[in-house]
Amino acid sequence: MTLSGISASGMQVAARQQEVAATNTANRQTDGFQRRALVQSEAPGGGVQAQVVTTQADNSGLSAVVADTLDARSAVYAFAANAAILRAHRATVGSLFDAFA
Repeated sequence: MTLSGISASGMQVAARQQEVAATNTANRQTDGFQRRALVQSEAPGGGVQAQVVTTQADNSGLSAVVADTLDARSAVYAFAANAAILRAHRATVGSLFDAFA
């Protein structure tokens, strides 16, 4: 897999992490809601993949609020880091093509 593909997969997983945190937060007071988590793993050929799973963890306590806040914030940084790598890669490839033109 290319560097841009790896970065793109990281951005997709970071966006899914934010979705999971938002879903948990939006359903904090919903009776019967099962808290969700994102399980990440290496994708075949490179990059990262993720799967949303339900957990038995309590979604109404302070620890759930803190966990969702930290997960969402971490996802913002992961997305930004992967976007920076993607931009740098594209700039480098563009400069390389300019050098050979």
